[in-house]
Amino acid sequence: MALMQVRGDWAPMRGALEKIAAIGRSPQAILEAIALELEDNTRRRFTTNIAPDGSPWAPLNPAYAASRKPLPILVQSGRLRNDLSSEVRGHTIIVGSAVEYAGVHQFGATIIPRTKKSLAFSMGGKMVHARKVVIPARPFLGFGAEDRVAVEEQLHLALELAMRAR
Repeated sequence: MALMQVRGDWAPMRGALEKIAAIGRSPQAILEAIALELEDNTRRRFTTNIAPDGSPWAPLNPAYAASRKPLPILVQSGRLRNDLSSEVRGHTIIVGSAVEYAGVHQFGATIIPRTKKSLAFSMGGKMVHARKVVIPARPFLGFGAEDRVAVEEQLHLALELAMRAR
């Protein structure tokens, strides 16, 4: 049998382990940092036109695209993107928007007339009459690969800072 004996001052290691344990006991600060990263990633999707799962958003109808400012798909006034917010409730991170049409863009929608035979609207400088309008889902909320990387980076940073603490 071979044995090795190690002696020394374990106080620095004990201090680092206590700091790491403190993160688990009171994760509010790390959760808030992660929430801000997830909010930033969500806001970035408005520029890339890529869903959290990595799939591209459905392109705009060409006639509609011709009638609007040449901006990314979900950016016309900027209201939806600018309304994004994040918060931490207990151990839960919430990222979202309270804008009334956020759900339409996230999940898609079919608009049908309530009182008339058809919808009437102008698109591309022409009057359009349609029995329905289908708005495809363009998910901007969700947890994708870049979000996982952001969480891992925040956790790594927190652990690194805890390990350096004395």
